Amino acid sequence: FFFQAEDGIRDVAVTGVQTCALPISYLSVAGGGGGGGASNGVAGGGGAGGYLTGTTNLSIGTSYTITVGAGGAGGTSGGIGSNGTNSSIGSLVSTIGGGGGGNGTNSPSASGASGGSGGGGGQNNSGSNAGGAGTSGQGYAGGAGYNSCGGGGGGSANTGTNGNNGT
Repeated sequence: FFFQAEDGIRDVAVTGVQTCALPISYLSVAGGGGGGGASNGVAGGGGAGGYLTGTTNLSIGTSYTITVGAGGAGGTSGGIGSNGTNSSIGSLVSTIGGGGGGNGTNSPSASGASGGSGGGGGQNNSGSNAGGAGTSGQGYAGGAGYNSCGGGGGGSANTGTNGNNGT
């Protein structure tokens, strides 16, 4: 997280307890998804964690819990990668963890998981495995896995690249 507090107006003639909102600028990034595990093929990449910037007001005297999301674990022996965990500023701002990558088992059930940005689909020699969906305003979908290649995980600015022979 990155915070930047804006300066308030100061007046020496004001006395007593004053209440107001403190405007801040923020940048929040959640944990990225883990890549899929390969067993019998090529796995998809994990998606990037959700990404948000903006401004919000904090109330003076209120405590806010700041949560920083962790990256997801990579899949093992043909397992799908775990999603990254969410980041948040209390209930004001929440970014979604990146989607885990599809497994590399050369099967039609190796799609990437949805998240802040979607995980890439795993290999499928008889068709394609879709990349996971990204969260609107936070990230993009993962690329599809085709033939002998897994798809790339989605990012904050672009969709993941499709695997070999993808469109």
